[in-house]
Amino acid sequence: DVWLRRINRIAVDLRETKPERGSIYDASGKLLASSVSYYDIFMDTRAGGLTDKIFSENVDSLAVCLAGFFKDKSKAAYKRKLINARKRKIRYLKIAEKLTYDDYLKIKSFPLFRLPANKGGFIGKKITKRNRPFGELMRRTIGFIAEDKETGIRQGKAGLEYSYNRELGGRTGKYYMQKIGGGNWRKIKGGEVVKAEDGLDLRTTVDIDLQDYVDFILRKQLSGLKADYGSAVVMEVKTGYIKAIVNLKRYDDDTFAEIFNYAVGENLAPGSTFKLPVLMAALEDGYTDLDDMINTGNGHIMYHGVPVDDAGSESYGTIPVWKVFAKSSNVGMLKIIDDNYVKKGRIDRFLEQLDAMSIDDISGIDIYGEIKPDIKSPEDASWAPSSPGMIAHGYEVKISPLQILTFYNAVANNGVRVKPRIVKALEKDGVTVKEFEPEITNPMICSESTLKKAQKILRDVVVYGTARGINTDKYKISGKTGTTQYYDIKQKKHIEQYRASFVGYFPSDNPKYSVIVEINKPKTDYYGAQAAAPVFKKIADKLFARDREINPPEETVPDDSLILPIFKNTKGSDIKKISENINVEITGNFSEDDWIRLYENKGKLLSETINFEKNKMPDLKNFGAKDAVYIAEKNGLKVSLKGRGKVVYQSVKAGTDITKGMTVNLVLN
Repeated sequence: DVWLRRINRIAVDLRETKPERGSIYDASGKLLASSVSYYDIFMDTRAGGLTDKIFSENVDSLAVCLAGFFKDKSKAAYKRKLINARKRKIRYLKIAEKLTYDDYLKIKSFPLFRLPANKGGFIGKKITKRNRPFGELMRRTIGFIAEDKETGIRQGKAGLEYSYNRELGGRTGKYYMQKIGGGNWRKIKGGEVVKAEDGLDLRTTVDIDLQDYVDFILRKQLSGLKADYGSAVVMEVKTGYIKAIVNLKRYDDDTFAEIFNYAVGENLAPGSTFKLPVLMAALEDGYTDLDDMINTGNGHIMYHGVPVDDAGSESYGTIPVWKVFAKSSNVGMLKIIDDNYVKKGRIDRFLEQLDAMSIDDISGIDIYGEIKPDIKSPEDASWAPSSPGMIAHGYEVKISPLQILTFYNAVANNGVRVKPRIVKALEKDGVTVKEFEPEITNPMICSESTLKKAQKILRDVVVYGTARGINTDKYKISGKTGTTQYYDIKQKKHIEQYRASFVGYFPSDNPKYSVIVEINKPKTDYYGAQAAAPVFKKIADKLFARDREINPPEETVPDDSLILPIFKNTKGSDIKKISENINVEITGNFSEDDWIRLYENKGKLLSETINFEKNKMPDLKNFGAKDAVYIAEKNGLKVSLKGRGKVVYQSVKAGTDITKGMTVNLVLN
């Protein structure tokens, strides 16, 4: 009430303070996304209080300061520019752009500009850009931000930026300003209505180095198969933490982009990977067992007018249930469901059993865009007599790759279904504000007996079945291949386009990771065993090679062996100090004034002299902040810093032509 009475007596305005948006990090602290601010400066040469007298008294000294600061024009040239702009009544004369905050303050202190804006004409515009140090890597999952047309506030529009927009965005501050003489405004003491709060940082579960590798392998496979798009997800079995998630669209010129999160948001028929929950339902009900014999005939039947075929030219005849699964017989799976559920009027029981195993539930991942699985039921208008047989081998079902992976992960996790998660913690200035623990969504998807049988047949697929090509003596893999033929709604028939997949886990005896790979519309090698399984194997090999928990070293490191630290690029004088401090000889010829890059080779530290080309952007990556700023400024550049540690990203690419006064944004980690 007091403020309202005072507001009515004086000219006031309610202003806003925009908070700093939080950053996004990978599991080890590598920066994935952050806001970098810079400033553009303009001059209103016809500001209301800028009289001819004030202008003429200050224009000469302002020109001197601008020429001395930027060193790109003479004092006379700057003076002509200012005078001509005033004659032409320019209200928005560009003075400089992409300045650091320090440089912005320096220029704001120049003659004329240091006067109140109404008299000096100074206009400063803060520009905030969202930088991703790893470029296009994980672009769709990280997401992007854009300005809301109504509010003018920059908000997340996809991925984590959208899903955690409230946490990242912070709280906008509000305060009252009072109008004073000369058309100027000042903050009212005690007039703060809402205190601004900067956004929180996200610590994700992702390993960006693994992400980079999975991205590379998937690109290579999509390119080789000339496939339209694909996805791959790596998850920790016990925790549900996503360690890598790649979604790639391939274009005709063999370029790639992350335009949609296929792994999370695309629900399509899964094909043979759905045979696992189907068979587990029959095992759980006790209607069949792994050694029961099934007559698959010649691998072809007509089921209520719909042709159902086994893949390939081989016919299996009468085989046990475990082999039906290992060889991925469509006919065999159909007969198991038809004989035990359809013919005995128990189709509702079949669907109830699938529901009890949570296969028709969302995974619950903490990122927007997931759709609930859709398994056709008798209540649907499109239900047909052939529907149960189609469901038996993965058709008339819509489910995402991540939802399939979540089910297989539960089998790997001894029946415990956990929620996939991509954000592990919320942080403020490096301190954890909130940590997200692994979350169980179904404590036991089936009985112990069914679980053991499921684990056995998934191993059989790799040892005896369709995925024999990825079997290895180094470690055990369990999983299932999948091949789905696309259905054209207009033509009302399946067409010659396919989706290949492989989903599984390893090591089989004590699983650490589960992985799914999907390749969509490959032009060649469209079976899951040919297109998707090799990608799974490469990812698994990489994880096995680097994870000492599942692959402990055979030999211990001798006590007297040399373990070399990793250094930043630095001066030759510093290198000599390092050599003396750790008592290691560093080979190479360099002087104390040279810039040096160190690298390790066969237990030795080698040095390499770094040379910088004149008028070209230097490569500042791996330099510390102090050295990076020194090198940049020596080349006439302005620097904006974000973070601590070594430079991991620079806004101007190394080798680019540069001019004095340019600003380079550096992100350190």
